[in-house]
Amino acid sequence: MAPASPVGAIAGVLTGGVLGGALHAIAGPDHLAALLPRCCGQRWYKAGRIGLLWGMGHGVSVTILGVSGFALKSQFQRAAGAKALLNGVSQLMEVAVGLSLIVIGAMGLREAKEWAEEIGSMPAHSLSAAVSPNEMGIPNNGNRAVIFNGLLHGFSWDGAPSLAPALAVATWGGNLAFLSAYAAGTVATMVIATSFIGEGTRRAGEFFNRPDLPQKLSVFTSLLAIAIGGIWCGLALM
Repeated sequence: MAPASPVGAIAGVLTGGVLGGALHAIAGPDHLAALLPRCCGQRWYKAGRIGLLWGMGHGVSVTILGVSGFALKSQFQRAAGAKALLNGVSQLMEVAVGLSLIVIGAMGLREAKEWAEEIGSMPAHSLSAAVSPNEMGIPNNGNRAVIFNGLLHGFSWDGAPSLAPALAVATWGGNLAFLSAYAAGTVATMVIATSFIGEGTRRAGEFFNRPDLPQKLSVFTSLLAIAIGGIWCGLALM
């Protein structure tokens, strides 16, 4: 069998990177748990921006991790105690991921409470405006937490298997191509997912004439984020 052409090899690396990033983005419940409290009731472009911020943070840290791993893989294979060091760092990052989920959930609960107070104080004829928290002037100040959560998830050990091809390739070009495609797949998938979630919950509130529906979903997903964050921390410390 003839060896694969350079173009075919690069195409395979890029395809694998995009699919790996896309699947990793939506495979973990902890990923969406960090974004749902921020997305419920938002217009699609605002919710999509939240997914974009998370995906960009995730892409930056994944690229750092993949490039560092490729540069140091031979040294780590020979270094004594390298495995123990990696396990310690991994445990620390997993705890940080769990804590960031708890923070995002707590912020979501606070904003959902403010949202409910605004809905309760609005006259009946203007309740349709209550479907989106930002249209009522509630500050959307959790973007930094979302970016930080994306960064932490990039360093989290749960994504290591999907990054294995970045370490297995023979050249720096292949490594960078895979990581770039992986980041692009993650960003695109999260933008699409959050856009659908935001616009879907908003339209559901309008369709069922329940302006409080997105707010209630925000409360539920905030509690879910806190629960998953607590479980995440507990498993990391076991």
